[in-house]
Amino acid sequence: MTLDPSMRVKADEAFSLARRRVLFQRILTFFRGARPDSMLSFDEVRAKLKVRGQHYAGLQTIPLDKIAGSVGRYQEFNRAFLPTQEFIRERWKGVYEVAHSLEGFPAIDVYQIGDVYFVRDGHHRVSVLKELGATTIEATVTELETPIPLSADVDDLDLDLKGEYATFLQETALDALRPDQQIEFTLPGQYQKLYEHIAVHRYYLGQREEREIPYAEAVARWYDEVYYPTVRVIAEEDVLSAFPGRTEADLYLWIIEKRHFLGEQEDEEVSLEQAATEFSREFSSGAGRKQLDASVKQAREAGQKKGPAKTVAVFGSASAPPDHPVLAEAERMGQLLAEAGFTLMTGGYSGTMEAASRGAQQAGGQVIGVTMDLFTPRLQPNRWLTRERRVKDFFPRLQQLTGADAFVVLRGGIGTLTEATLAWSLLQTGQITPRPFLFVGDGWHSLFDAFRAETFMKDRDFSLATVVRDADEALAVLKDTLAPAP
Repeated sequence: MTLDPSMRVKADEAFSLARRRVLFQRILTFFRGARPDSMLSFDEVRAKLKVRGQHYAGLQTIPLDKIAGSVGRYQEFNRAFLPTQEFIRERWKGVYEVAHSLEGFPAIDVYQIGDVYFVRDGHHRVSVLKELGATTIEATVTELETPIPLSADVDDLDLDLKGEYATFLQETALDALRPDQQIEFTLPGQYQKLYEHIAVHRYYLGQREEREIPYAEAVARWYDEVYYPTVRVIAEEDVLSAFPGRTEADLYLWIIEKRHFLGEQEDEEVSLEQAATEFSREFSSGAGRKQLDASVKQAREAGQKKGPAKTVAVFGSASAPPDHPVLAEAERMGQLLAEAGFTLMTGGYSGTMEAASRGAQQAGGQVIGVTMDLFTPRLQPNRWLTRERRVKDFFPRLQQLTGADAFVVLRGGIGTLTEATLAWSLLQTGQITPRPFLFVGDGWHSLFDAFRAETFMKDRDFSLATVVRDADEALAVLKDTLAPAP
């Protein structure tokens, strides 16, 4: 291939111009207070949206303006695929020169999540073609499956909200129970209130029908008997038009709260229609609107600073003896996690799981128990759970537990070792991204020594795990690596 010698100069000028545009955009961002234009990280988005599977979608022509993310190289380009690092100049220039030849480019390789594409291979090709004004590119596409909608203009706060939505669907299975559901908030922390609404509805159903209401039934009936009727009233009364930028889910919570307030004030049952009318009258204009807008702004700013709580899965035994020191260690672990702002996840039953749950709940923390239909009705969840996530059997249970942001392993039996070694294998094979993996207690050193002597495990495998002395040392490591907001 013979290239025009002047093309090298032209490529260098094009790269320099692209770099100046990056600088100009950063200056505008600073002075206008606009959102940062950083590229989306594939690993972060995949983790937050609880991807459920993937399939090869073949060779496609895809729009360049929907490529907004990267696998591993999101610091080298911004969201518009302008180069942000000087060291890629020579590589970028070489691709620019090839773009002006008659030979063309090979297809790039991308993942697709929602309407967004994440580049696995071909970052420079995307950057150069966008600089040249192209609108499409050939790509081999692997599509990842998630029920959460995603678009290329998503910002950090919106991504956190979508992560909360994904967690809500994972824990309630509402998208399977009611496929037409669409519960999206514009403010952080609102899905936590829905868990409480479901729990209250489940309690009253149980009282009224004098039976234990399965969690899946409670979720479906809450949607049918509480949420959907409220949303129908919002549509019939055209309340949403008075609150631009808000969603039906936002108004659902506000109207339910207004209904509760009016009911206490008037000491009688208040209809949804009356609550919706009163809410719209009070907050759609004037001083009420200013108050609501101020509350919304405060909630969004708090959400931007805080972010979602990290989840720590604690693996332990259901059959630990009542007087064994591991129970006190587990309770201490749960307490420390809650006080540090972490959400605790356990298997949800007795023994160390119950002790850790008790420590966390008494410290005001959130406790997720991943329970199984396989054990019902033989075993009952411990009473310290704030959320129960019911699955069919061991395999989906392990999948849920290994989706946590960190793993803590206490002394246990076969079940504990199964959970720990699965997490270890997922880390070792790259099926999940690196995260803290802690074994609590000096006794684990002896087991690790046996593994070194009697198995084919390598040093790099052991580097994925850390043995810590006790719960306090475990917490110090978790705070160092995950750093949740207080």
